[in-house]
Amino acid sequence: MPEDTKVSLAAEIAAHLKDAFGLSVSEAAVIDKGWLNIKWKMVTDQGPRFIKYYHPDRYKLNTRPERRIAIEKTLRIQHGLNGAGVPCPKVFQQNGHYIQETPSGLLYTILEWTDGYTAEAGSLNTTQMYQLGEAAGKMHKWLRSVPPLNKPAWKPDKELYLKGWRENREKAQAAGDEIVLEWLSRSRQVIEAMDFRMLESCPAGWLHWDLWVDNILLNPQGLTAIVDFDRMTTAYQEIDIARAVLSGALRNGAINREAAQAFLNGYREHLEVPYGMISRAMYMLYLVESIWWLRTEVRLEGEIRALLHRFVEEMHWIEDHWTTLPDQLESL
Repeated sequence: MPEDTKVSLAAEIAAHLKDAFGLSVSEAAVIDKGWLNIKWKMVTDQGPRFIKYYHPDRYKLNTRPERRIAIEKTLRIQHGLNGAGVPCPKVFQQNGHYIQETPSGLLYTILEWTDGYTAEAGSLNTTQMYQLGEAAGKMHKWLRSVPPLNKPAWKPDKELYLKGWRENREKAQAAGDEIVLEWLSRSRQVIEAMDFRMLESCPAGWLHWDLWVDNILLNPQGLTAIVDFDRMTTAYQEIDIARAVLSGALRNGAINREAAQAFLNGYREHLEVPYGMISRAMYMLYLVESIWWLRTEVRLEGEIRALLHRFVEEMHWIEDHWTTLPDQLESL
């Protein structure tokens, strides 16, 4: 997005903050993270605020009221988590609404500013991983008190996966994308060998759904906050565990066992980690994410191409260790 457009959007949102919340903005610095949505640190006369503008092409909130209602709900839940002591930013609301709208129809949200930095994938130390695990356990425990949606947003389904896989293959073939075709050949092999019955006992519940390093704020002492709850939904909480362990501890083709162990030790401060959960979580994470990342459209999309290498590396790591995951992980 052109810089002058970002400046114009920031000015309109700042004017709305003044009218609706009495906040006088003196500075707006763009935070260059995420895809399409724009984020700022806005300095106000009442302290800094994190502002997130919802791009109409990302979630289409202006034309999909059900999606807007869903994100309002996740923001309300995030606000509840903050009140329960989970390290995540407070969300500001007006008249019960957590998504704000300017007169021209710009949609944005206002959150408490939290200092911290994001780390390179695979580089979290044992203290950071322990505190992340403790926060995730506390988050999951509190979320179990929130009534789930009528049905999970996602369920493991072999036939549905293969339907998406075939669509991805057809598009890769049409594009002559030999790289993606090779990726898909690998994924077909592990899915065909998988016993889906192992996933039947997994309990459904609310989860963050995007617990990777870009959504984890740190300082030298450890964790400062978990952020970006937009994707939160009802599915399977243990997917968060797999996502956090992979994102924080997989480096140079190997899991840092000390870091992964630290995460699980922190998680166990609040919830049990029964035998079989971690490897099962990895299988489910693969089912969720491989159908998204192993696609021609994603590989060629400039906006998210930089993310692709890391996520493909993670998918390939799961593939390469598919049969040995229980031996590697369940002793942690």
